Amino acid sequence: MTFTGINRAARVLRRAALVAVAGILAAIPAAQAATTSNNFNVTVTLTSMCAATNSGTTTVAFGTYTAFQAAAQPGSAVNLTFQCTRGFSPVSVAFDVVNGTAAGVGVIQGLQYTLSAAAPTSVAGTAATTATIGTGDVVTYAVSGTMPAGQAGTCAVASCGPTTVVRTLIVTF
Repeated sequence: MTFTGINRAARVLRRAALVAVAGILAAIPAAQAATTSNNFNVTVTLTSMCAATNSGTTTVAFGTYTAFQAAAQPGSAVNLTFQCTRGFSPVSVAFDVVNGTAAGVGVIQGLQYTLSAAAPTSVAGTAATTATIGTGDVVTYAVSGTMPAGQAGTCAVASCGPTTVVRTLIVTF
């Protein structure tokens, strides 16, 4: 066999090998991107609530009361703020009974006072989205007080006080 004949035989074998490789590759399934899906449930049970979020002054201050004064003594008003679950409204409020009555009547330095809570004001929160967590509704109660006129009080010296009594606004929801 001549050198040309060997080259021709090598080319034939090379072609045959390429055809065989191509045939094998054609028999192998092509890699394809595929997807499939499966559904599932997401559940939650939400317990609604309100939480105190006061900022600023939270003292109803009656100032100086002079024994047997002719006029009632108003106290300064305070705003008590709560953050509540969106769309969830408190149903009632009352004052603690540790230092007075649920209706807001109490005694400090022998002087009777009455607290009152005005109807709440509400500012709607924002709904949660896929980008933000949202916010709760803000519910604010304005609490004020008054001391009746003509009271004697209790003090063994020329001036007593100031005295502090802690009261609590109880929000029922």
